[in-house]
Amino acid sequence: MARKAYEYALELLSARGYTIRNLRRKLVSKEYEAEEIEGVIERLIECGLLDDARYAREYARQKLTSGGSSVRRVRQQLLVRGVSSEHARAATDAVMREESVDIERSINATVRRKLASIGDLPRDVKRRRVFALLARRGFEIADIRRAVDGVS
Repeated sequence: MARKAYEYALELLSARGYTIRNLRRKLVSKEYEAEEIEGVIERLIECGLLDDARYAREYARQKLTSGGSSVRRVRQQLLVRGVSSEHARAATDAVMREESVDIERSINATVRRKLASIGDLPRDVKRRRVFALLARRGFEIADIRRAVDGVS
């Protein structure tokens, strides 16, 4: 007997959060009927078990407070996951305000971890690697330059 889409969705959500788009993709990949999938999505939204705004806040909180990511990068990652730009912006703004995230401290912690992992290399190589890492994480160029200037 085939497992119902709703039961499968609940099992997925018990393990971790999903955006509406990603949960829909998961259900489609299991070849459930389109009508059943849409019914499951609607039911989960009505129950409050599936909420892109809540997902965005939780994701932003995790990435901005301990992940060493920039606001720009977190917003970009949320968009890729199917969260609307309004929810992504509201979530990152709320986390920055509520958690008093210090971008400079986050950059400095990221730089310290990177320098510890690359060992004894020439100064210019360290600076390039730190610059590249911070750029990939989406930090502002002025913040990156200040951090790289401190690399010895």
